[in-house]
Amino acid sequence: MTFLRVCRWLEQALTRIELGAALLAFTAMLALSVADIVGRNLFHATLPGGDLVLRQLVLWVALPGAALAVAAQRHLHLDPANLAAHAGWQKLTAIPFNLAAAGVCALLTHAAWAYWQDEWKYQAADAVWLAWLGLILPTAFGLLALHFLLRAVLAGSVKAA
Repeated sequence: MTFLRVCRWLEQALTRIELGAALLAFTAMLALSVADIVGRNLFHATLPGGDLVLRQLVLWVALPGAALAVAAQRHLHLDPANLAAHAGWQKLTAIPFNLAAAGVCALLTHAAWAYWQDEWKYQAADAVWLAWLGLILPTAFGLLALHFLLRAVLAGSVKAA
């Protein structure tokens, strides 16, 4: 029983952090967009690197949002049990599909980490900050893997109860 409480607590803590990160990134994205529009219209200039930061901030909003969707069990369901919408099948397939999704996300975490390390290695000295923003990819895929694992554990507890 204590292990399940820890899993629930961990998922709640992660969702708070992810929601905060997504809200902060969205606020920064909005402020940067407004500053860029005002700069272009009033001063005929844009913020240096503003477009690159905006592209990264889109990931900082979308990927924590994906983790929040998994935690809330509102992510896209493509497995046959959900297409058939039969509750009994959904209960039977919840654990294996969550474990499979966690495995895929773990593989994506590994690939994103390798990609980030390569990007870090060849990043220009004046754009190192951009590489730091790119850490969202391995971090988010790792969080998704963790959320899917937690969903599998919690689905198993519901099944056993």
